[in-house]
Amino acid sequence: MRIYKCLHTNIFRNDLFHIEPLRDEDKYAILEIRNEQLYHLRQSQPLTAAQQENYFATVVSGLFETEKPNQLLFSFFHQGEFVGYGGLVHINWIDKNAEISFVMKTAMEQGFFASFWSNYLQLIEKMAFEELKFHKIFTYAFDLRPHLYEVLLSCGFKQDARLKEHCYFDGKYLDVVIHSKINNLLSFRKATENDVELYFNWTNDPSVRSNSYMSESIPYENHVRWFLSKIKEEDCLMLVFQDKNHQDVGQVRIQKSEGNTAVIGVSTDENHRGKGYASQMISLASAYFLAKNPDICISAYIKSENLASAKAFEKAGFTLKEMLQYQHTESFHYIKKYDNR
Repeated sequence: MRIYKCLHTNIFRNDLFHIEPLRDEDKYAILEIRNEQLYHLRQSQPLTAAQQENYFATVVSGLFETEKPNQLLFSFFHQGEFVGYGGLVHINWIDKNAEISFVMKTAMEQGFFASFWSNYLQLIEKMAFEELKFHKIFTYAFDLRPHLYEVLLSCGFKQDARLKEHCYFDGKYLDVVIHSKINNLLSFRKATENDVELYFNWTNDPSVRSNSYMSESIPYENHVRWFLSKIKEEDCLMLVFQDKNHQDVGQVRIQKSEGNTAVIGVSTDENHRGKGYASQMISLASAYFLAKNPDICISAYIKSENLASAKAFEKAGFTLKEMLQYQHTESFHYIKKYDNR
C-alpha cells in the first residue's frame, strides 16, 4: 500500500466502510465510472486507457512523493469491495481548506447513493479535520443531483452559495451549488485542581443555575470543597472540552450511582453557545465513559421546559425513556447504553 507523506494515518474506517490511498489496480474501474458519469463531472470527453495510464504514472504517483500535494485521492470500500473513489482536491494548505471529490460505481447509485455518500463524507471528514486539522471542506457541484444536497445537509454541511448559470455543459448553462462544513471538532481532557475557578464561573452562570434542579447560587467555599472532592472520586468523570483554538467551551460530568447506572450533566460556556457544542460534548463524553463501563446505563434528567437540552441529548444518541417527576419537577428521562455494533 502506498502512503501519503503528510498523513500519519492512511487508512480510515467506519463500520463497514473504509478508504485507503488510491490503488493503481483501481484505475480501469475508475476510468469506467468517470466515462459513465460525464454528465456531472468536470470532464468534457471520455477518457482513454492511454490517458488513464499516463495520469496514474505521472500525476497520481507524484502525490505520494510531496509533503503538501494539491490533492489526496483514496479508493473507497464497502465490506472490503472497491465501490468508488474520491478525496480532497484543490487543497489550499495556507487557508486549510479543500474541495471534496467522490464518485461511486454507477450500478450502485440507485440503491446505495445516500448510504455510500454519507459514510464516505464521515471518513473524508475524519481525515480532513482530525488528521490534517483543516478548517473547511466543501463540495462544488453542477445543479443536476438534488438528492446529493439532501445527504450533504443531513451530514451537517450548509449551502454556501449558488452560482447562477456558472458552467456551460451539454449546450446549456448550469448553476453550481457549493456546500461546506467548518471544523468544529472538540477535544477533551480530565478536569484538574487548576480548573476550580473555571468550574465556579460555569456553575454560577445564570442560565446554568436556572436549568439546574438546585437553582440557588453556589458559595465559593462550598464549591471548592465539592470540586476538589469530586475530581478525586473514581466514580466521577469530569471532562473539560476545548475547541481547535484550545479555548474552554464547556464541561460534562458523569457520576456513577447505585447499580449499573450513572447520571450525566452538561454545561456550555456562555461565549460558545449556539454552535452545536452541547450535543458533541455529550456524544464524546458518553462514548468515552461507556467504552470503559459497557455494563452501565447513563441517565440524563432534564427539566421539561429545557427543550434545547433535550434536543442536544437526542442528537447525541440518547433515547427518551419516560416523562417523570425528578426532584419534584416534571422532567425528561433520557438514557444511553453501550453499543458494540
